[in-house]
Amino acid sequence: MPKNDLNTENNEEKKHASYVKGVFDNVADKYDIMNDFMSLGLQRYWKDKLIQMVGNNFSGPLDYIDLAGGTGDVALKFKRKFPEANINIIDKNIEMIKAGISKNPNKSNINYLCSSGEDMAIKDNFADVLTLSFGIRNMSNRKKCLEECLRVLKPSGLFLCMEFSMPENYTLRNIYDAWSYGIIPNLGKLIVGSSEPYEYLVDSIRSFPSPNEFSKILRSVGFKKLSIRQLSGNIVCVYRANKN
Repeated sequence: MPKNDLNTENNEEKKHASYVKGVFDNVADKYDIMNDFMSLGLQRYWKDKLIQMVGNNFSGPLDYIDLAGGTGDVALKFKRKFPEANINIIDKNIEMIKAGISKNPNKSNINYLCSSGEDMAIKDNFADVLTLSFGIRNMSNRKKCLEECLRVLKPSGLFLCMEFSMPENYTLRNIYDAWSYGIIPNLGKLIVGSSEPYEYLVDSIRSFPSPNEFSKILRSVGFKKLSIRQLSGNIVCVYRANKN
């Protein structure tokens, strides 16, 4: 790649990272309640299914990473399933981490780390399980983030990525579009005080690769044994894969 093109790409990634940071700075204190409103409460069901897909084929205390962990709701579900696990919540946004700490001030064995998903401050081959819930589409360089996820997983490590998708059913897709563009930004304005962060979030779902396209990216990075589980009419997909 020519040097000028590389510089342009890096600048675009920095602009995107700065914009996303601003989005989540603005919504951190209302993040959980807005997730419930936007999903009509389904986000709790989706995250329960994500943790169920971890399975039970582990022995001994687990080292676990929840990347883009926000306020820690997925990590706490994981901890309920694996009480002895070493929990590490990583998020680039310090305001989200503060909101998580204030929500769960007395939780033991939970470590919070403010770090980029594209350059995690974690050693190689560290984690038994890594989850990434509704965060990959906000990464400035998705492939680099996935390469980092692969790096920090142990050779037998498990990767679970949950992300929004577009419904395959025509009627459901029209309802989904009407809800996304007609209701969600207005909810954001009412609850958070601004519609702009939620206009961005809705648009980011539309621009995310299809399940088949994203699966190709996961395989190109090096993930193995890939499977996909569709939830709620393909509104959400969970990608389950292993390092080896």
